[in-house]
Amino acid sequence: MKKYPRKPVIIFSYWTIIMILIWFGNDIDMPFVERLLSFLCFAGVSGLISLSFSKTLFNKTVTTGKPFPFVLKFVGLTICLLVSYGLLSGAFYFLEVNQIFHSTYFIEGRQSFFQNLVDGLAGLISANLLFCGILLYYKYSELRNMNLKYHLQILHAQINPHFMFNVLNHIYILMQKDVDKASTLLLKYSDTLRYQLYSGKKGMVTLDKEVHFLKDYIDVEKFRWEGKLDVTTSWDIENSNKEIPPLLLVTFVENAFKHVSRSGKDKGYIDIELVQKGNQLYLKVENSKSEVSGKKDKDSGIGLENAKTRLNILYPKNHSLQIENNKTDYRIILSVNI
Repeated sequence: MKKYPRKPVIIFSYWTIIMILIWFGNDIDMPFVERLLSFLCFAGVSGLISLSFSKTLFNKTVTTGKPFPFVLKFVGLTICLLVSYGLLSGAFYFLEVNQIFHSTYFIEGRQSFFQNLVDGLAGLISANLLFCGILLYYKYSELRNMNLKYHLQILHAQINPHFMFNVLNHIYILMQKDVDKASTLLLKYSDTLRYQLYSGKKGMVTLDKEVHFLKDYIDVEKFRWEGKLDVTTSWDIENSNKEIPPLLLVTFVENAFKHVSRSGKDKGYIDIELVQKGNQLYLKVENSKSEVSGKKDKDSGIGLENAKTRLNILYPKNHSLQIENNKTDYRIILSVNI
């Protein structure tokens, strides 16, 4: 997710650019000290007033959809800026009349306070409209970023209980048959549970930790299947310190164990291959499946859809996911530019 500049930085940068274009294009004979001082005063006042209005400028319009609060505050912003510019112009006029600074357009172009307001109104409205457009885009981007963050948190909350439920259900069934094996499986699962609980609080984890977690998870599943399933794995990691979001890959592995064929005649298989070279991460998970599908679980596919959504949020244009669903096997091929 993108990080955006802070609002004060955007506001002061905007008015700095505007004042550079206006101030340094006027009266080229103005002494440098007065030019710099006037520039700082006008840009600083513009930034401070705009910053104070920006805190609530779009709030009610965004929440209620009614434009009137924004129009009212926009008019207030424009009036405050006009009055401030008039007062600052009067201050520099006073300094020039008293010969603290040389005579410039503050004296030569001096008009009544009201006339100065009228003359500056059109230009200021244009500048304020552009300012509000930039601020509205910033507000939209901020809200979008926040929504993505909350969406990811919701997906994490959905992934964790789903994974926990599956494994604990396996342990519960095993406890009715063999308590010793159930105890061994529970202890082995504690490592995967610890990782799941603590990694969810982190934005990124190293590939080394994620792979270790996947290996623990696969060991738990192999223990549960008791040799009734052929599982082959391949791990080719060039840089184990590369970072990825936690629990990004486990859904595809979990999906294979959940839907692998359970025929008593033929032994099912799962083939897992993970490769990382440079910035490319490649995952292939393949599992056998029965030709005749059994009754579908109402929650079937939720984990996979969550994984797709996370990939679209975290790597919107930097991943590809291929799903091949044949009569006898199911295969996913994931490639991510990390």
